Amino acid sequence: MRKIYKERFDKKMGGVCGGLAQFFRVDSSIIRLLFVMSAIFSAGLTIIIYLILWLVLPVGPIAYVEASYKRLFRSRRDRKIAGICGGLAKYFRVDSTIVRIIFILVLFLTGFFPMFIVYVTGIAVIPEE
Repeated sequence: MRKIYKERFDKKMGGVCGGLAQFFRVDSSIIRLLFVMSAIFSAGLTIIIYLILWLVLPVGPIAYVEASYKRLFRSRRDRKIAGICGGLAKYFRVDSTIVRIIFILVLFLTGFFPMFIVYVTGIAVIPEE
């Protein structure tokens, strides 16, 4: 049986996103971006949920557990600004133009500033390949 815990090694703040990523077997950068997007659109409810998870979840094993899932990286070859859309396209195996069009549509539908914050966060949390 798989257990959910705070990650010791793949963490930026408290290890909650790393632990959730390990549990759901996805890259932790995706979980972090989802947390940032939901924090922007939920007026702080996500931050409260993060803090509760940080307090409730146990710390993971002391031994390093190698990730057995596909990793998300910013693209070096398929980039316009920072390579985030190219990296997401490679991760999800779709054309990068489709990812860029979806990003621009969401940018205009939600307003410029929230998606700008998500993009800047992506630059900070997604490693370059």
